[in-house]
Amino acid sequence: MYRNNKVLVGKSWVTLLSLQLLLCSLLMSSEPKINPGSDGWISQLEQSPKELPSQVKSLDGLIELSLSRNSGIRAQYAEWRANQDAEQTISSLPDPNLGIGYYIEPVETAQGPQSAKISLGQTIPWFSKIRAAREIMGYQSIQSYRALETARLGLKRQITSLWVEAGYIQSITSIIEAQIALSKDLEEILNIQYQSASVSHKKLVEVQIQSLQLENDLRDAESQFYRLNLKLRSILEIDTSLPADFLPIQTIQFLYERSTGEVSIDHPQLQGLEAMLQETQAMKASARAAYIPDLKFGLDYILTDTKMTDGVAMAGSGKDPLSLSAGIALPLWNWKSKKAAVKSADWREKKAHALMEAVSSSLAQDYDVSQSMLDEDMRLIHLYEDQLIPKAREIEKVMQQEYISQSSDVFTYTMSRQHVLDLQLALTKTQYSAQLHLADLSYLKGI
Repeated sequence: MYRNNKVLVGKSWVTLLSLQLLLCSLLMSSEPKINPGSDGWISQLEQSPKELPSQVKSLDGLIELSLSRNSGIRAQYAEWRANQDAEQTISSLPDPNLGIGYYIEPVETAQGPQSAKISLGQTIPWFSKIRAAREIMGYQSIQSYRALETARLGLKRQITSLWVEAGYIQSITSIIEAQIALSKDLEEILNIQYQSASVSHKKLVEVQIQSLQLENDLRDAESQFYRLNLKLRSILEIDTSLPADFLPIQTIQFLYERSTGEVSIDHPQLQGLEAMLQETQAMKASARAAYIPDLKFGLDYILTDTKMTDGVAMAGSGKDPLSLSAGIALPLWNWKSKKAAVKSADWREKKAHALMEAVSSSLAQDYDVSQSMLDEDMRLIHLYEDQLIPKAREIEKVMQQEYISQSSDVFTYTMSRQHVLDLQLALTKTQYSAQLHLADLSYLKGI
């Protein structure tokens, strides 16, 4: 009989172990995962920040450098990795319980007095509880990764804007310097003519005012470039000034292409909110699973002494029996809190739905506005390049011929040249605006 019980106990534990392995496999297969692949920018965050070079060669190089050195990106990366590791804190089964009991007075049985017992217990939660807990942690990890991607896109847009601004400042600086040179030359000529009373004082003062305004514009451009360097130093997190030629000499360039596409559902902001929604659904499943009892299994090994009768040991006594127990943990109390947990998860789900609609609508609206403003800039760019500047150059040539033939004065000729530079300056500003809109559209499309 004892042997039959022992065999039965062995089979029961084999069944229990099989059930445990089955539950583990189900739980592991249900975990939400995200694989960033072999993205270079992700691997860079595993390494130490890059040293600051004496000069960056390209926009891509500056973006790569900023991703490596920016603490905000590294903080978000650390949060993602922490959430990844936190997923592993949810175990498939809780640790078993091992206990030892001692009978103060031995319990007399037919097999002999029982003096102590060793107990081994295992709780098996309802599989949906562990699965929901793993899903909650998994979706939190996805959210932190999508936040990291969003931060990368934001930093990329910021660096692109600064890069374009640097080219814009360098372009307008060269134009303003050319305008100042023309204005100064005209001022010298008019000053001589004024002394000979061949030109009015009003015209001379007008040119002097123009020179002062242009010089102030040049100082404004220098101040703008100084502020640009401050922003770049903050992003790159350096305390000293940037090298004088850190950014290469460049002029603003504009690619004549209309941005195509729309806000993708794969945008990291939307993907993060989708993970938030799935997290709330997992939280609701976890709250509902709290109503379901857990299974409990126990194994007791009872230490039994040999039974003595008149000082003689009884044959066959003293065998240590094994007992297997099974039960459930009844969720009888705290029903009010369990109900509140379900309602709380339900409200969180509604919040996630509302956020998805709001952010999706906002991104689409921002995209349409940026696209419309880009189209407007492109029309203006074509107007400057195809009509306004060519016509102004025609006027300049005519004024040049009239000046050579002395049918027009130097003031009129110089003003025609200044007008060409004014239009080129306006074209440069419009190109700069268009480049900023392209950077915004790239961010909104999540690329």
